[in-house]
Amino acid sequence: MRGLRTASIRKQLFFLAILLVVFVSAVAAVSEPFIYGRHDKGIEIGLFSGHVEMVLEQFGRSRTIQEEDDALRFAERLGVSARRSSPSRASMSYQTGEGTNNVVSRVKELINDGILTSLKNAVDGEARPSALIVAVDDNRALSFEMPQFPSSVWLAPAVASGLLKIVIPLILFAYVGSWLITEPLVRFAAAAQRVSMDDHSEEPFKAEGASEIKSLAASLNVMQSRIQTMLRDRTRVLRAISHDLRTPLTRLRMRIDRSSEPELKELMLADVSTLSSLIDASLGFLDNRFEPSRKVDLSSLLQTISNDFADTGINVRFAGPRRLTYICMPQGLTRAISNLIDNASRYAQEIEIQLLQDHDDGVTIRVSDDGPGLSDDLKQRVLEPFFKADEARQTGGKSGGFGLGLSIAQGIVTIGHRGEFRLRDRQPNGLVVEIQLPPVKPTSSAATQSDVIKL
Repeated sequence: MRGLRTASIRKQLFFLAILLVVFVSAVAAVSEPFIYGRHDKGIEIGLFSGHVEMVLEQFGRSRTIQEEDDALRFAERLGVSARRSSPSRASMSYQTGEGTNNVVSRVKELINDGILTSLKNAVDGEARPSALIVAVDDNRALSFEMPQFPSSVWLAPAVASGLLKIVIPLILFAYVGSWLITEPLVRFAAAAQRVSMDDHSEEPFKAEGASEIKSLAASLNVMQSRIQTMLRDRTRVLRAISHDLRTPLTRLRMRIDRSSEPELKELMLADVSTLSSLIDASLGFLDNRFEPSRKVDLSSLLQTISNDFADTGINVRFAGPRRLTYICMPQGLTRAISNLIDNASRYAQEIEIQLLQDHDDGVTIRVSDDGPGLSDDLKQRVLEPFFKADEARQTGGKSGGFGLGLSIAQGIVTIGHRGEFRLRDRQPNGLVVEIQLPPVKPTSSAATQSDVIKL
């Protein structure tokens, strides 16, 4: 079985097809005698035809009414329904020595009427049986009522044979085949999803299953290793550049402080501060490692963020329950909400933070503002790093950032918390950033109820 699991998908399908044929043949050979046996419809027709011939022969030898009645009673004992009839209505004549084949063929025509008629008779209990009228001589004839075999004689064996030989084997081998082929693919897809949700994941793809999947896993492992190397090199280079830039920026700031021109000094210091902020923001965007999750009071956390911004003169208010505990990364969530408020404060006069608890024990956080909002085509572009849509907002606002605030917030929500990050329109104007965090079950690593952080 292990060798089959590691074979190519083409070989697996070929082997399953051969195994299906062998299995069906074996089941048919073993079950056929038990399914049909004495209940075969052809056997029943032959027995009935033989009884009809016996009655016709005895009736034909009868010379008196008493003997004819004895023949009819004999038919009754054989289970054959027979009665006298008019020779003019006879569909065939019986002659000793040559009527045997004629009787059998005629009975087959009347009884062996196909699967559709058998189904109809099985459903319709009031269907009248057909009759065979045989002329014994010029003055006498017998009418035989054709039997209606129960469904167990024809339908049940056919259905049972089809189930055993076709339906059940197909279902069984379809299940085995789907499990054999798709089970490694399911594990592979789950591993790929985990990697896609974590940029720093170095967990290799397991080379299990068919040879094609092994080859794909090996290729993806090589690709993942190269991507991780590129990410590490990128971060290392930018960190080195930022470190080397801070020293001349510090010297430049000290020289600016000795400048005797106040206006020029102020402008140069602003440029130096902008460069320092750009370095810090870029490093913060690259360093997207997350802290361990803890149980916190979200209401207290969001209220604290609102109060801190309100102390700086920004009109921010919080709306939500007085207490709502949730397992999250508090520093990362604080950074994400702060970025959203800082971004909204450049274009809006009023900002609201709304906290809602969902029916599935998840939470929804909405940060809405009364600014000009964003057009539909810009809602996706503003999430790109270093993209700034200042021209889409109102003019005359505060100086824009570096285009990283929304990107950092989205990464914290979607990657760090496995949540959803959406931009919606606010009525009559403005923008709503909706954060939907999934329900989280407490684990052994999470804090207990008494350890809830009050921020």
